[in-house]
Amino acid sequence: MKHNPSLLQIMRFFPLILGWMFGWMFSPFVAAFPEQFSATYTVSVGDTIMGEANWSLKPTGGGHYRYDAVTFPTGFISLFYKSRRTEHSEWHYQGDRIRPLLYRYNRGGKKDRKVKVVFDWDQGIVWNTAKGKTWEMPIPPGTLDKNVCVLALMQDLARGLRDFEYPIADGGRIKTYRFSFVGEEVFDTALGRLQTLRIKRIRENATRETTYWCAPKFDYLPVKVVHREKDGKIITMRISEFFG
Repeated sequence: MKHNPSLLQIMRFFPLILGWMFGWMFSPFVAAFPEQFSATYTVSVGDTIMGEANWSLKPTGGGHYRYDAVTFPTGFISLFYKSRRTEHSEWHYQGDRIRPLLYRYNRGGKKDRKVKVVFDWDQGIVWNTAKGKTWEMPIPPGTLDKNVCVLALMQDLARGLRDFEYPIADGGRIKTYRFSFVGEEVFDTALGRLQTLRIKRIRENATRETTYWCAPKFDYLPVKVVHREKDGKIITMRISEFFG
């Protein structure tokens, strides 16, 4: 028997949902990679819709791009929880690979938080700013910010790769994000019946689990994301609109 969460549970877990969501041309290998797109998702815990997420990519001129991911509460829950979270990335291509230049994170509401990461590729460092303090950190070649990681995943799926590993500047240190192909699946979505590749994020010695369903029809954009927390709570994103 399914049990929907109570309002108290919904309000308690919505900050977790927002945090998890933030915390996915020039080469023939990426010729099919979208120049721009906008995708909207419903966000739910169990069978209860909690909010929406919007991912958008667009060129800004001079070979540069911006990618934004925004999550916010909707419906009844928005009467009680006003927080809105935004991740913003600016980047360009280095050869055929995404090279981030700037990352910003902003969480509104009662627990306001802002983070800024500036990539200095000439010196091989990033400048992190959080809680009023700024510090530098060395980075290896190919380092991404955690927001554009999903774009790199889409790009590599289009190349035919099925196992992925990315160095990510996250939380003031370099983390390694690993993903692996686990199968194919066809299912119905708001955009119709879609063939997808199921990709799982590999976390060693972790009880959390995240799986992405990426659709070749939409340049391997995730059309569904399921995250299982340590306590067993399941958070799901499902695509509802796509423009590109």
